Amino acid sequence: MERKRPLERLGRSIENWSIVLVLLSMLVLSFLRIALRNTTGGGFVWMDELLRLLLFAVAIAGAVAASRDDKHIALDVVSHILPYRAMLLVRVITDLFTTVVMALAAWYALQFFLLEKEFGSLILGYVPAWTVQWILPAGFAAISWRYFVFFIKHSRALLCCAQHRPQSS
Repeated sequence: MERKRPLERLGRSIENWSIVLVLLSMLVLSFLRIALRNTTGGGFVWMDELLRLLLFAVAIAGAVAASRDDKHIALDVVSHILPYRAMLLVRVITDLFTTVVMALAAWYALQFFLLEKEFGSLILGYVPAWTVQWILPAGFAAISWRYFVFFIKHSRALLCCAQHRPQSS
């Protein structure tokens, strides 16, 4: 098993705890929303919007966390039948493709973020929308960076003439 560096462990902890805290706050708010609706016949008008924003945040954080170990959704149809070097070539191509697509998504999300900041859109009645929307370009940029690192790692393995799959322990 690969040893994780202290900074990497810290980053993983921050990601994990962020997801846990957002999910926990979603559970508490959902319970409170149901309890208020059943006991008082109403609730806070901002709760539904806040729950949607938290769902948005946990989805982006989950995608970033899934990408850290190269565990993002993949259609792995041919890796088991291809020779190891051919599989590495496929990985290099898909890593590069993912890097470029996520970099483009980060760029356009950043443009959207800047427009929202300029227009001064509000959420929850009085909160500037851009204070939450920074998550989108940051998340896409993090995924792009991680797949760029995977691209370098798999390219090095391909160029170093690796002939056989590493043995899993």
